[in-house]
Amino acid sequence: MDKKTSVTQSIEMTMSALVMYWKRFFERSMKEYSIRTVTTGAVLYSSYLHEGLVQDEIGKLLNMDKAYVTRELNSLARLGYIVRAKDAADHRKNHIIVTPEGKIAAKAIDDCRQKWIKAEFADISQNEREVFLGILSKMVGNLKEKLFFEASE
Repeated sequence: MDKKTSVTQSIEMTMSALVMYWKRFFERSMKEYSIRTVTTGAVLYSSYLHEGLVQDEIGKLLNMDKAYVTRELNSLARLGYIVRAKDAADHRKNHIIVTPEGKIAAKAIDDCRQKWIKAEFADISQNEREVFLGILSKMVGNLKEKLFFEASE
């Protein structure tokens, strides 16, 4: 294995480890709120930050398909964290409203995120953080452009 390959595998493995650790930390932190997955938390948190969005907009914001968002919203509705309000002009659209209980859970998600970010970037300067996040953003853009759009053609 040459040096380039080992670096690439190291990046992939490191990113995989970060995701795995985040999922474990998040799920443990949110257990008391019965939020079992990162994606359920992401849907609630996005609904909280963008109160009143319709389901389709949440899906676009999170890069999730409609059926998946619907399942997550159904879970959140069963927990009493969100309610759906029909759009006055278009009854096919549901605006997502976060309940007071949902706002408490969303604030817990924010606390969880802040703890994670603080630990994740400990001993990393602001400049290093900006460079790192910039490189990751470029990598995501490269992958979308070079792999995901080509594959759909």
